Amino acid sequence: MSAAPQPAPRLAIVDGGSFVLPYDHGLATGLARRGWRVSFFGSGTRYNGAFLQALRESPGVEVVERAVSGSVAPRWRGVPAYAALLAATWRRRREFTAVNLQFSVLWPLELPWAALLRRRFVFTVHNAVPHGYAGRRHAPTRWLAALARRLVFVSEATRQDFLQRYGPALAAGSVVLPHGLLPLAPGLAPRPYAPLRAPQALVFWGTVKPYKGVELFAALARSPAWRAQGLPLEVHGRWDAALHGLRDELAGLGVKVVDAYLEAGALQALLERPVLFALPYQRASQSGALYTLLHHGATFVAAGVGDPGALLRRHGLEALVLPDRSPEAVLASLQRLREAPEAVAAGLAAAQQQSRWDAVLAEADAAYLDPDPAESR
Repeated sequence: MSAAPQPAPRLAIVDGGSFVLPYDHGLATGLARRGWRVSFFGSGTRYNGAFLQALRESPGVEVVERAVSGSVAPRWRGVPAYAALLAATWRRRREFTAVNLQFSVLWPLELPWAALLRRRFVFTVHNAVPHGYAGRRHAPTRWLAALARRLVFVSEATRQDFLQRYGPALAAGSVVLPHGLLPLAPGLAPRPYAPLRAPQALVFWGTVKPYKGVELFAALARSPAWRAQGLPLEVHGRWDAALHGLRDELAGLGVKVVDAYLEAGALQALLERPVLFALPYQRASQSGALYTLLHHGATFVAAGVGDPGALLRRHGLEALVLPDRSPEAVLASLQRLREAPEAVAAGLAAAQQQSRWDAVLAEADAAYLDPDPAESR
């Protein structure tokens, strides 16, 4: 007598504030294509709403929504809404193979919730400490990690950074599930790479924060060797208030500065221009901008830190790795790009192919299935 077929695994993805909706969408729909059933627990939001709508319309994906995000609800409404969202996952816990917290929103609520979920709780680590946190270790992140059956890291660089900060004791329960491509809108196919033979500008795109190394653009604007190239400099993205002095300095040096979140159409037009993008980060675990550039076939150079540097090296693209954040390093990469644009395009095309969600989710079982499901009952 043949054994009864096993039910499809089911994952609850919890991103209470919908902080990483494009990532959530890629993960949920990719798993659904692999036969998983997925329930997404998140919030409506003023940003990236198309991804939430696409999740609602995706076969195999359920959306449970509460008004948690500060973009749609004041805190006095958002906190109880988040508590209700967590309570809903706990009440339904026996339906799920795993309950995956993507981002911590309010740790005093999450710690008892995670403890009650027991071995169903899986914690994805996007950053070792919250953005803007000055300390080396963030105690609530450490506590959540200790409660998790498994830690899922979105890059090997993120995993290494986390273990260096918190110690190797958590390594045994960890797995790397690489970041996938991030289109500007759901359903956009990856744009094929073409050789970039004569870039029209060097561009930074993304939120401008202190760790992102945009000071490099001031050094470039002052460099006689760079000015001799005749290549314009541009910075597109909302600036951190702490960097407004640098913003004004760049504008005074002739750098085109667009201090705003770009609307989808303007951003897509920017990504389709024949420009060279720069990710001159001082430090980085992984970068969402990197996977958007990859999806849209954009050529870029990056500082040799974190996942951006590791990805370029993995695909034989050392020519695009900046050994330091100096005009000389950028000029050297620009020269190597001009000498071998076809080889660079081929390497980036391979990186794009290997970063498709259907490729990266080959390790999904290791991330989410419990080797001892009896313990989760």
